[in-house]
Amino acid sequence: MNGKYQPNEPARTRRVALVGRIERFVDGTDVSVEAAHAIEVGLDDAFPDDDWMSERVLMLASYRPGGGESLYDETQMRAELAKVLERLRRS
Repeated sequence: MNGKYQPNEPARTRRVALVGRIERFVDGTDVSVEAAHAIEVGLDDAFPDDDWMSERVLMLASYRPGGGESLYDETQMRAELAKVLERLRRS
C-alpha cells in the first residue's frame, strides 16, 4: 500500500490467500482436513450467494483423506478445486 486507505485491500488479501490455499491443495502440497476447512470457510465467506460455490463448500465439508462412505477423497476434491481455481481466475 502507498499509505492511503484502500477499502478493497483486505478483500484482495483474503482472495490471494484463498487462491494460494486452493493451489496448494490442487497440487497436492497440502490436502489436509485443516486445509480443506480453511478453503471451505474462505469460499463460503467470499461467495455466500453463489449456488455453484455453495455446492463446493458442501463437498469440502464432506472431505476426508482417503474418502469413505458419503465422503469425498483427495482426487475428487482436487478435481473440483481445480474448477474453482479456473472460475476465480476468470473473475
